[in-house]
Amino acid sequence: MDWGILITSFIHDVSIAVYVGGAIAMEFILAPAQAAIPPAQAQVMGEKTSDRFLILVWVSLVLIFVTGVLRLYFRGLIGGDTWLVPPLTWDYSYGRTVLALLVVWLILVINGGLITLVFRPTLKGKLGSGSSQNLATQNIDAKMRAATWIQHLSRVDLVLAIIAVLLGASLLRGGML
Repeated sequence: MDWGILITSFIHDVSIAVYVGGAIAMEFILAPAQAAIPPAQAQVMGEKTSDRFLILVWVSLVLIFVTGVLRLYFRGLIGGDTWLVPPLTWDYSYGRTVLALLVVWLILVINGGLITLVFRPTLKGKLGSGSSQNLATQNIDAKMRAATWIQHLSRVDLVLAIIAVLLGASLLRGGML
């Protein structure tokens, strides 16, 4: 038994389960719960849970990439004299499926970056005590747009994560594409 493949496969699968499970929980448990409580409490609850969830997301995305590359390396599909061996090239279904998984992972990273670095700071922004009514209205509108973008990107991420699970599972049979 090759312990390298076993350990990296376990960490890879747990990371995927954390990502997908967390995305499902955020979409189908947290979002409806937030809609059922007063807005001020929903904002605090959303901020605290999403802060923790973003940590899990980024750790999972890094581990998924690192362990995915290690799995390919331990199976002899990358490294050595040539970078890619035939099953991992564009000519084979396995290679096309791995490429599709890489593209999905990149989209998840881009969406995560947008949520973390662009939209979350807008949601966390606070106004000073001497702010005008016009500035307060603009701030509320910006927060509503950011919340809408986060909701849409989170749903896209959930769909992409499920697609990635199906593509990854298809690798056991040689790939899907």
